[in-house]
Amino acid sequence: MSIRTAAIVAVAVLGLAACDGGGTGRPLPPPPAPPVPPSPDLPLTGVKAREIINGLPLNCREMASLKTAILLCEERQGRPADHAALRTELRDLKWTLQALPPEEASARCAAIVDELRLMPKPQVCWDLGED
Repeated sequence: MSIRTAAIVAVAVLGLAACDGGGTGRPLPPPPAPPVPPSPDLPLTGVKAREIINGLPLNCREMASLKTAILLCEERQGRPADHAALRTELRDLKWTLQALPPEEASARCAAIVDELRLMPKPQVCWDLGED
């Protein structure tokens, strides 16, 4: 290898090393944050709840629907129903779950769905959760 070829190779290697930021001594910028979950208008519906959870595994959408059906059932029975609190809970869940690998997010949602399905459903609410 001639001196000229060796010099060209050395310049190319140094140029590539400078491109990755490792040779400059500066830390690499952090990866971008996940997108902020939507915040639909209230009152919350099954469609709006699934909009918040959109992009997560399918059973997470089922979990959002079940949580909304429970909220609407409480409301139907004349009990206090906090739509804003559920919206915040779903947004927090989305923020947490979207940072996890899809398999882990799916497992967490499946556990929540299993827990929600164990709750008895009053007859007055049997039609809820069908949207």
